This record gives sequence, C-alpha cells and structure tokens, in this order.
Amino acid sequence: MTLNQFTQAVRREPFRPFDLVLVDGRAFTVDHPEFVAIDRRGREVTFYAEDNTQHFIDAGLIAEVVLSIGEKPAGVPAPEGE
Repeated sequence: MTLNQFTQAVRREPFRPFDLVLVDGRAFTVDHPEFVAIDRRGREVTFYAEDNTQHFIDAGLIAEVVLSIGEKPAGVPAPEGE
C-alpha cells in the first residue's frame, strides 16, 4: 500500500467503504472516513472498527487497499425494496 492509495480511498467523493487488507490476510472495513487516519510519517494507521475498538496498524503491514465497486455511497439509503 502506498500513502497515496490510502489517501485517495479516504478522500473519494462520494465516499465508499473500502477494506484494508493486511499481509496476514486479516481485513478491516473502513465504512466512514472519520474512523480512520494515518500519521504524518505515513507509518501507522489508526482505525476504529464497527464495535468501536481502536486498532493501531503498522502501515507497512497493509498489503492492499480494496475499493468497493458498485456499492451505494456511505450514508445514502438503499432504494425501497432492497
């Protein structure tokens, strides 16, 4: 993962959830841009999960940023009937 990839995912308009996939296979879904940040050095990502647990992730252990395609933007209600 590069700092640029992370920044693009967080700043995407409209924001769409994305996954941070670690080198050990674990993945964290970022469902809102206010729940994730990277330090100024680009070395550590702080992430708040859905259950409000806080994770400090070494940015070097993030293998990829997986952008969700085809999902509705965060905060937009689904059309009726879905």
